[in-house]
Amino acid sequence: MNLTVLAELIELRAKAEAELLCAHYETYTPVRFVLITIATVIACLGTMGNILLLIVFSAKQISNTPATLYPSVLACLDFAICFEYILLFGVDALVSYLKIESLFKLYYVYIVPAYVMARITQLAIPYMLIFATLERLFWTSKNKSNLLKAFHSSTGRHITVIVSLAMCILLRSPSAFAIKVDDYPNCPDFFRTKTTNPREWAQESGLYHFFDFQVMTIAQTLVPFVLLVGLNLIIVRRMCSDSVQKEKQQEPAEVHFQEERLLTQITPVHKSSTSMGLSFPPLKSMSPAVRSAVFTMAAIVTSYLISNILHLSLTVLERSGHAILKSEEDPLMSSTFHTFFSDLVSFVYMFTSAIRIVIYYTCNPKIRGDLIDFFANRKNAVYL
Repeated sequence: MNLTVLAELIELRAKAEAELLCAHYETYTPVRFVLITIATVIACLGTMGNILLLIVFSAKQISNTPATLYPSVLACLDFAICFEYILLFGVDALVSYLKIESLFKLYYVYIVPAYVMARITQLAIPYMLIFATLERLFWTSKNKSNLLKAFHSSTGRHITVIVSLAMCILLRSPSAFAIKVDDYPNCPDFFRTKTTNPREWAQESGLYHFFDFQVMTIAQTLVPFVLLVGLNLIIVRRMCSDSVQKEKQQEPAEVHFQEERLLTQITPVHKSSTSMGLSFPPLKSMSPAVRSAVFTMAAIVTSYLISNILHLSLTVLERSGHAILKSEEDPLMSSTFHTFFSDLVSFVYMFTSAIRIVIYYTCNPKIRGDLIDFFANRKNAVYL
């Protein structure tokens, strides 16, 4: 046999044995480590910000626009997603880059429960947004039926939260039985002796693949986005209509005797808001409450859409086993694109929850006032 061919066979056998001995891994360059560290700091700030929101919501029991159970639960879920990011990505960066053996062992003790909890949290957040939006729709509704009043009563809210969270746990619980931690005790690299892999039944079950991809994509991405956009459009249109009606009532009777130039500026606003379907008056003609509703809707829905579209794109690539996700040099190593894209998806999910307090502060004058009062009261208490 040719010595060159023999050497190639030996090299291929060595690579095959290495594939069996060591786990799949991702490289941590200094740049990636710094970026993940910065994202982890943002996640820490997000946990503190959502705890603050929860305190403010709980303290404001009586108000013109009361903070109900849904924003409080949403703050808890946002806190959870930020904390889970720290556990899954911040700790992983420390383990992989700084090579801390004790932290490596601890990481693989909690990684499966933390991963399952993160998937439950990702599913629950959009539905809490939907319930909060439905409640705002109820507040702006003039005709409130007994069924709607019961649904938005204190008991109705608690039942809705309990049932929805139970459904999220039930839908995501198969993930806990579909993933496991595999050991590679013979691998010479200690930090490649453990990894997570899908169980055999999850790989072979076509029904599970259909449920985990098609069904959960519809439940987590498509349905919430359609509902959020539709409900917020209804709310903004209703508020615009109410605002225009109030302006009409406040207009003096002499308005018809004003100059023709002024009449041409006033008339189109009324026509566009009352007889043109979903079109709205210009932002300058809206009241501050209407503008707040527009900006809040745009911020929440846009951030939700971006995070879910990115997540869906990554899921499609991973399920299809696209070659772009694998390194050409080492098939056990993720490509640079896969590493960057998966980090981006995880960061955007966490970031949208971490900046929720910023969105509230910027777009909601009432909550902004509550936050200012909270810090003012703490400052006075420290002074006293």
